Amino acid sequence: MSIRMLAVPGLCAALLIPLAHGQRKELVQLQRDMALIQDTLRQNDLKNTERLVALEALVKQSVEKQDKLSAGQAVIERRLAALDDALSEPQRSTAAKVGALTEQFSTLRATVEEMGASVERLQADVRDIKTHLTTVPLPLEGEEGEGAEASAVQASEAIFEGGMSDYLRGNITAARGQFQDYLTLHGSHSKAPDAQYYLAETFYSAAEYEEAARQFDKVYKRYPLSKAAPDSLFKKGQSLANLRGRADEAIKAYQSVLERFPDSNASRLARAELNRLQNSKPSPGL
Repeated sequence: MSIRMLAVPGLCAALLIPLAHGQRKELVQLQRDMALIQDTLRQNDLKNTERLVALEALVKQSVEKQDKLSAGQAVIERRLAALDDALSEPQRSTAAKVGALTEQFSTLRATVEEMGASVERLQADVRDIKTHLTTVPLPLEGEEGEGAEASAVQASEAIFEGGMSDYLRGNITAARGQFQDYLTLHGSHSKAPDAQYYLAETFYSAAEYEEAARQFDKVYKRYPLSKAAPDSLFKKGQSLANLRGRADEAIKAYQSVLERFPDSNASRLARAELNRLQNSKPSPGL
């Protein structure tokens, strides 16, 4: 039981000292506020537990995939060795087959190495989450294990909604971390385009326009058919327009919106910004 759990009953006991009749209503309201705080803490504990379980499950899946790839690599190595022994008198056609198999082996090795790097990054994320959770109070009695059976979809929703909640409250740094976690863990889910878009918005809100332009560009390149694509291309233009000497790049971004999404609301906004930038540029003769 955490210190704050002990502190609440103690405070309540202290407040039970006979008070004047006019102060009893204030005492009841204070007790209700304390109960609300306890409920909020329990919900936060549950969200953190669900997030950790989702991360650990994904790491386990990644390790299993890496093991399968390593097994496939071993099979190819054995086949190469057997083929090499059988080639006592190499012929041109056989040599071509060996070359093709060697190329496949190199591609597979590169894939295994890339997967290994991804697993290491995920493991590092899990360690960071565990370190963060050491500062979070333990679940209240009777709540241990809740969320352990949550599905991957529910876990991804919890991370995304947590990011949106922080973003709407103005907690830009916290929102950025949650959107980055969502993209790392669920980059192919349906809300991934929105997560990438709002990740870019956190940089734009912090006036980090260079990084904001790069992140908005990722939305269009990774999810060109998503509903967020037109707005992301427009916001890329706005980010560039806020950088000194990048007006020409901003104009190109706005023109891309008009060409690729002519019927979108972003196209209307881009046309207005395009006119403003073009009218504000000095004449070549000046």
